Amino acid sequence: MSTTERFTLPSGAWIQFRDSNTLRRGDKKKALKAVPVDETGTMSLATPKEMDDGLLQVLVMDWSYPFPIPAESPGSLELIPWEDDDALTEKLGPIRDRLFASKPDPVKDATDPASPTEPSAV
Repeated sequence: MSTTERFTLPSGAWIQFRDSNTLRRGDKKKALKAVPVDETGTMSLATPKEMDDGLLQVLVMDWSYPFPIPAESPGSLELIPWEDDDALTEKLGPIRDRLFASKPDPVKDATDPASPTEPSAV
């Protein structure tokens, strides 16, 4: 059974997210549509804010703001009060990291001091 999460933002507004564990490939594709494409049709590197906009379009089920949710009107994201923006970015961080995880880099990972094991070859 999926759940939703409702939380209060600094402005006093509330927002309700769908369970991020229910996200699917199609949701990732929808979120990626918020990433700019250059004149050659190549997807540019997305800023975290653009990725957050895409995620909000697939995660927000309801909110107390007096304008449509992002899935209905992506431009609504531009109307979110400034004081709520950092809280949303923080809330989306783990979801963004999981959905858009970087590929492992064996060279970099082998030299990571946080790695629990030593490199197998020197």
